[in-house]
Amino acid sequence: MSRVKTIVSLTMLPFLITGIERLIIAPVVTMFSLPDTSITLIKVATLTIILLAISVLTGKSYGLEIPKKLRKVIALALLVLILVSYFFLYSLHIKNVSDSLAVIHLVNWIIVVFREEFILRGVIQTKSHEVIRGSLLKISKAIWFTTLLFSLWHVVNLSIWPWQTVALQMLSCIPSGLVLGLIKEKTNTLLTYLIHICCDLFFFSIYLLLFDKLFFALF
Repeated sequence: MSRVKTIVSLTMLPFLITGIERLIIAPVVTMFSLPDTSITLIKVATLTIILLAISVLTGKSYGLEIPKKLRKVIALALLVLILVSYFFLYSLHIKNVSDSLAVIHLVNWIIVVFREEFILRGVIQTKSHEVIRGSLLKISKAIWFTTLLFSLWHVVNLSIWPWQTVALQMLSCIPSGLVLGLIKEKTNTLLTYLIHICCDLFFFSIYLLLFDKLFFALF
């Protein structure tokens, strides 16, 4: 029974997080008459900090520790993140997309991805390994489970994007989720976060340069 409870709890966690952000934190933040982008940034950052505080109090790093053998790799990934962020801002410049909140959008996206990776690859994949055994196609079932939740969590974007875009997101989450899950299994959560955000920003930049359209939900 405890195994079933753990799986159900992990399945509900992403949607619980979204519910808290939208139904509890967002209404409180709107009292301060801030722009929509700032509200999104604050509500996501607030819950991310709360989750980190809980992990510190419980003494669980959920893959955020930096082993000595990964320090150079993570340092390189951080430098790549800076380069990709500048590439994204440069693509805005090339396409004459002017937005006074561009940097806030960028920071918001970085925090959103951190939250996703911490919850999915950090908490859910780590905990599901304890109760879900075995493998499928030589990939652990815990990674498959986490990847499925990664895809399903994007259903909440139907409130801000058309269904075609959400469907594309959900489909793309399957291969990317499996790759990130395997990386997490071999390294740690922090590296998957850096890879995730770098790939997202690079994709958005290329998409903008090719189609003259931003893929950010907040633009």
